[in-house]
Amino acid sequence: MEERRGYIRISTVLPVEFCALDENKKRITPWLQGFTQDIGKGGICLVVNDLWWGFWDKFNPSGTVFTLKINLALKRTIETTAISRWRTQERGTDFTRYIIGLEFLNADARDKQALFNFALLKKYLPIALTLLLGALLIFSFSLTIRNAVLNKENRLLVEQYVHAIEKGSNIINTLDEQETSNIILSKRQNEVASAIVSLEKQISQYSGAPEGSPGKNIAILQKQLDDLKRESIFLKNKAKERSSAVSALKNEADALSLAQFGFSEKISDGVYDWIKNRQDLKQGLVISFEGDRNLEKVCFTYDQAIAAIVFIVKGDTKSAARILDFYLRKANSGENIYNAYYSNGEVAEYIIHSGPNAWIGLAALNYTKKTGDKRYLNIAQSVAEFLKKMMDSEGGIKGDPADAWYATEHNLDSFAFFKLYNEVTGKNQYLESAEKIKGWISRYSYTTYGPPVKRGKGDATIATDTYAWSVSTFGPKALLDLRMDPDAILDFAVENCEVTAGFKRKEGEVSVRGFDFAKFKNMPRGGVVSGEWTAQMVLSFEIMADYYQDKDADKYNKYLKQSILYFNELQKMLITSPSKAGRVEPCLPYASSALVDTGHGWRTPNGNSTGSLSSTVYFLIAYYGYNPFTGEFLDFSLKKIYEKRSHKTAASAR
Repeated sequence: MEERRGYIRISTVLPVEFCALDENKKRITPWLQGFTQDIGKGGICLVVNDLWWGFWDKFNPSGTVFTLKINLALKRTIETTAISRWRTQERGTDFTRYIIGLEFLNADARDKQALFNFALLKKYLPIALTLLLGALLIFSFSLTIRNAVLNKENRLLVEQYVHAIEKGSNIINTLDEQETSNIILSKRQNEVASAIVSLEKQISQYSGAPEGSPGKNIAILQKQLDDLKRESIFLKNKAKERSSAVSALKNEADALSLAQFGFSEKISDGVYDWIKNRQDLKQGLVISFEGDRNLEKVCFTYDQAIAAIVFIVKGDTKSAARILDFYLRKANSGENIYNAYYSNGEVAEYIIHSGPNAWIGLAALNYTKKTGDKRYLNIAQSVAEFLKKMMDSEGGIKGDPADAWYATEHNLDSFAFFKLYNEVTGKNQYLESAEKIKGWISRYSYTTYGPPVKRGKGDATIATDTYAWSVSTFGPKALLDLRMDPDAILDFAVENCEVTAGFKRKEGEVSVRGFDFAKFKNMPRGGVVSGEWTAQMVLSFEIMADYYQDKDADKYNKYLKQSILYFNELQKMLITSPSKAGRVEPCLPYASSALVDTGHGWRTPNGNSTGSLSSTVYFLIAYYGYNPFTGEFLDFSLKKIYEKRSHKTAASAR
C-alpha cells in the first residue's frame, strides 16, 4: 500500500487502450480497453470491467509491463509503457472490476506533465466553472441592484432639477408681473402726489377768499385732498408689501439659482455620459436616437460631426478620433460620405447631401485647430473637393449631386467650412471659395423685406435654424457688413418661431417655451418645441451677448436674459432614456411632440422618451458657449454665468 500512496493522484476518467508484454516485450494479450481512475505524475490506476477469462492470470501483481495508449481531448493520444505495482479486483452484481496500479517506465516528461495537467483541468474545471458562474450570478445580481439604484437616482435627479427649473421659471414670471405692477403703482403714486400738491395749492389760494366767492368750494377740495391722502397712504403700504414680496421672491430665486448650479454640474456630466455611452467602440459612430425602433442603430453623419465636436469641447480627443477615423477611412478610399450609416459601419441612407459633408469637414477642422494634429485634414480635403463640384458659377452650393436645389443651411455650412479651412491651413484658395458662397448667400438668402432669411434659393419658407446659424456662422459684425441686421434676424425668429408647448413627462405635463422648426402659425399641428433648434437659438443669443458685452449694456442684458430664459426652458424637456448599457442618464428628445411634421420634409421621431443625439449635443455646446462654425469658445457662456451667480449667491448667503 505504500507504493499506492507514492504520488499525488487526481481522480479523473480517461479512456485507455492497453496490452500486456512478456519479458521479451512481446504481446501476451490482445489490445484491451479500460479507463483511468486516478492519474499522477508517476503513473495511473487502470480499471477494467469484465476482463476476459484467463487474462487476469497473465498479470503478475507486480512486474508485468504494459503498453498504454491514453486518449486525451482534441484527438491527442499519449503512448507509453508502464509496469504493474499492485492489482486488485472487486466483484459486483453484474460484473467484476479489475484494478491495476501502473508506474510509468519511459514516458516523456512533457507527456507526463500534459497528462497530469489535463487530469487537473478535467477534475477542477467544472468546480471552477461552477464557482465562476456563481460569482457571475452574484456580480450580475449586484450590478442589477446597483443599476436599479443608479437609475432611480438619475430619474430623481432629473425630476428634482426639472422641478427646480419650473419653479424658478414661475418665480421669474411672477417677478416680471410684479415689476409691471410696480411700474403701474409707481405711476399712480406720482399722479396722486402731484394731485395732492395741486389741491393743497388751490386750497391755500382760496382759503382767504370773501364770502360767496369760488373759494367757498374749499370743502369739496378738502374732501378730494383727504381722499387722495388716504389713497397715497394705501399706495405706500401697497408698495411696501410688494417690495417685501419681491425681496422674498428674489431670495427664493437666489436659493434656487444656487441649487440649480449644483444640479447643472451633475446634469451636464450625465448628459455627456449619455453621449459617450451611445458610441460604438469598434466603428466609433454614435447612435443618433434611443427609443424609436425605426431608427435603432442609425447614425446620421451630421450627428457624428457635432458629437465629435462636443468630445473636442470636453477635451476627449480619443472619442472624437474614433468618429473621425471612420470618415478618414472613407476619404482615403475615395468613398462617398453618405447622410447616414448603421453603427456597424454599413450605409443606412444612400443619400449624399452637401450639408452633412460640410459638417464632417468642420469636425475634422475643429479637431485640427484644437489639437494641432493634422491627420484628419484628408477628410477636409475630400470634403473640399466634393463641395467645389457642388458649386455653381455664382458660388452657390447645390444640395446634392443629382438635383440643382439650393438650401441656405447647406451654404452656411459650406461657407463656415471653407473659412475655417483657410484659417487652419492658411491657403487662400479656400478663402476665395468662402467669399463666393458668402456672395451667393447675400444675393439669394438675405432680404431687407419680408422674412430676412430665406430657406433657400427662391424659397421664402421660414426655417429657424437658418436664423440661428446666420448669427453663428457670420457673427454680428460680418452680418452688418452684409447690410443684414443680426438684431432684426433674431427678433424676427422670436416673433415668428417662438412657441409655448406642452411636454408630457412621467410626473405630468409641463409648459415649455422654445423655438419651433418653422413659423408655427402656418402649421396646422400647432406649436412644437425643437430641442436642437432651441439650443441653436440659445447659442446665437450667447454670441450676441458676447458681442455687446463691452458695447451696449442694454442689448447685452437683453441677450443675456434670453439665453438664460430659453436654456432654462429647454431643460424642462430633460428626460432619462434607458440604454442597453443599463444606465439611465439625462438627455433631450428631438422635439416636444412625437411624429409631427417639422415643415421641412421630415417628421419628429416616435416616442416622447426618445433621446436625440443632436438635441443633447447642441444643449452642451450652448452650455459651454462654443461656436462649432469658428472652432472657438465665447468669452460669454451660460456655464460662466451660472458659476458667477452661484458664487455670488453663496457669498451673500454666508
